[in-house]
Amino acid sequence: MLDNHNEDSQFQQSNYSAALLAEQIKLLHQQATSAFLGTLFIALALVLVFWDYVPKSWLLGWLTTVCLLTFVRFLLVRAYFRKNPSVAESAAWGRLFVLGVFLSSVVWSIAGGIFFVEDSAVHQLFLAFLLGGMIAGAMSTLSSYKNAFLVFSVPVIFPYLYQVVTHESDTYIAIACTYLLFIILIGKISRQLHYTIIDALKFRFDNFDLLNRLLRAKDYLNAMNQELQTQIAEKDLTQKALQDAKEQLEQRVAERTEALALSNEILHQEKELFQVTLASIGDAVITTDSLGKITYLNPIAELFTGWRNSDAHGASLQDIFRIKDVTTQVLIENPLTDCLNKSDKSGRNQECLLVQKDKQECIIDYSVAPILNHKKDVIGAVLTFRDVTEQRKLTQKLAYQAAHDSLTGLLNRDEFENRLNKILTSTRKHDIHALLYLDLDQFKVINDTCGHNAGDELLRQVTALLHSKLRARDTLARLGGDEFGIILEHCPKNEAVQVANALRELVQNFRFQWQDKTFTIGVSIGLFPITHNNEGLVSALSAADSACFAAKDRGRNRVHIYQSDDNVLQKRSGEMQWLPRIQKAIANQRLCLYFQPIIAISNKNELEEHGEFLLRLRGEHNQLIFPGSFLPSAERYDQMLAIDRWVIEESLKLLKTRSQRRSKNMYAINLSAHALGNEDFLDFVVENLKIHNSDPSSICFEITENVALADLQHVMKFISTLKALGCHFSMDDFGSGLSSFGYLKNIPLDYLKIDGQLVKGILSDPVDRAMVESINHIGHVMGLKTIAEWVENAETLKLLEEIGVDYVQGYELATPYLFRSESAKPLKAAEK
Repeated sequence: MLDNHNEDSQFQQSNYSAALLAEQIKLLHQQATSAFLGTLFIALALVLVFWDYVPKSWLLGWLTTVCLLTFVRFLLVRAYFRKNPSVAESAAWGRLFVLGVFLSSVVWSIAGGIFFVEDSAVHQLFLAFLLGGMIAGAMSTLSSYKNAFLVFSVPVIFPYLYQVVTHESDTYIAIACTYLLFIILIGKISRQLHYTIIDALKFRFDNFDLLNRLLRAKDYLNAMNQELQTQIAEKDLTQKALQDAKEQLEQRVAERTEALALSNEILHQEKELFQVTLASIGDAVITTDSLGKITYLNPIAELFTGWRNSDAHGASLQDIFRIKDVTTQVLIENPLTDCLNKSDKSGRNQECLLVQKDKQECIIDYSVAPILNHKKDVIGAVLTFRDVTEQRKLTQKLAYQAAHDSLTGLLNRDEFENRLNKILTSTRKHDIHALLYLDLDQFKVINDTCGHNAGDELLRQVTALLHSKLRARDTLARLGGDEFGIILEHCPKNEAVQVANALRELVQNFRFQWQDKTFTIGVSIGLFPITHNNEGLVSALSAADSACFAAKDRGRNRVHIYQSDDNVLQKRSGEMQWLPRIQKAIANQRLCLYFQPIIAISNKNELEEHGEFLLRLRGEHNQLIFPGSFLPSAERYDQMLAIDRWVIEESLKLLKTRSQRRSKNMYAINLSAHALGNEDFLDFVVENLKIHNSDPSSICFEITENVALADLQHVMKFISTLKALGCHFSMDDFGSGLSSFGYLKNIPLDYLKIDGQLVKGILSDPVDRAMVESINHIGHVMGLKTIAEWVENAETLKLLEEIGVDYVQGYELATPYLFRSESAKPLKAAEK
């Protein structure tokens, strides 16, 4: 029986220890949620403080790790309370919680190592303060479980102490010793707190045991009362037992009273810790009771409001926290009204003015949250706020920059279009406005002659000129480059014309001085009347732009009023309609290459195949469209470079197979002025020659003389680079200009293509014949081959043969055909 009694005692002791451990683990989980929130807030504060001192990738990576780990630990705590584990299962949950504590300590120890800013004592002390705060907070939340506090604090402090000690200076050694002493003291306090919690839990179990004993005593007394009738002799013994039970009860009550006093002391310490935490955070915090009376202001709130905590205690929140609407300057009513009446909601006002005690004002945003008791009743509120004055100034600055041109200070195109769209949508039946589209004449001359600084200064001075003639209600904007837009509100057409002419004369009479040079400029203005019948923003801008184009097309420096039946504008509109069709054709691969043979007049042709690539476009209904219909629009709207790139890629791709079957051939590819003027086009051609493994000696690039003479230096670089690779060059439409002979000897060409207008007239016009003979003779003297275009009959062919021209080309001699991997044998003029 003694053995059984010992086993029962051991079993009860084991159950008692397990239950005690389970309560410790439950206490850990109950305190975890608030600790998680504090961890996230402190982590964010650390990242903000060290944002400019530590690589941002480290900060963001570390912050992400903290958030993920905290979120996982939060899910584990939620899972613990949902499962409500038994006493036997609690130990596993405790170990899992301690593992989370250890992982958290590792993450914070990393912060102590990598965020140690070598050259900033302030950031070092801040890091020490932050880590110390984390350890102090861990003391209050982890002390209930044995060694949990050490699992967190030791890894956290070690990297920081290592960074401090490795500096090997007296100051850093002193800091390290002080910090280590702080940790030891905190650890000692944590140990004492642990024992205090254990004792409190033991008292709880003892009280439960005491209750059980009292119940047993009651049963015992009942049994004794029944036995009194038959066992009078046992009366004294029963009384003695009752007296002992009474004394034991009194002792337990005294012990419980002492435990409650100790618990009150612990609660007081936690309250002090809470106030220290509020004093340490960066936001201003005000707490109130359920009546809206202030109970606490942290130091930041004291700074922002100008009130001390002691002076504000017990005062109404509206007397201390006075806020006004930013726009209307009207005082805002008590922000706690909704919060105190609705316990499940919190309020936030993004921007309001805080009126401080000294009547100074600053812009803040604030949030309000209720404080609830265990019955979910509102017992007070917490109000947090922060100063956003500088943030608002930055936002206003960014908004201004987004709506204004940085050079002139005028509205930019986006803001101009927004205002124009509002006017267009709000125009009523009898409202009349006007839209002016201005394009400076001769601006490019000044920009190219004196540089961009001169051009920028000119734009600023022109801006001031235009402002001087406009009303305050009118809108002036820079639309881009040297283009301006003006909205004349409530301005009839005749008055708008007068304003436009006044602006034109003002710019015309203006003299721009730059260094030792004086320039005159003009301005072409398109005027579009705005009525209630307008068709929208795009149509209005397009109409004004077209009118401006018409002003330039008719001689510049004039005002042109938009009219729907204007022939010039209709032509411009037709060209504009081609733009999306061209872009769609390029995107949908509806461009194609035709090939027109170039035929040798003599039988001494050394080329197996010789011809010119010609561009065609397949329409939406598969109809064939010639370049004369769409290339003018492509040139005007900057699509030629994209077309030239497509021609280069497509032709070299087709020639890759062809060049493997023939050894002697020549393929002419036309280049536009846009391609030759582009800085990157030369590299593009060279790269494609390498990609397609093309034979450069079989490629001949055709350029017109007006393109070559526009920028001779750049063209010479383009030609010399490709000729060094083996490519050939031909001068197209030679003889159509006036300066050809003067520049011909400076350009390393291989072929001269005589202008078709001259060739067409050699049978009837002696001058045309003489010019063809002269061009052919000069070409041969320079060692060039000559090619005659537009040869359409046998008489012209025979005369060209007499003159000595080498090659001929024409629709009657050889019709262009779609270029494929195979073609017919080369032609000679005799065969045709």
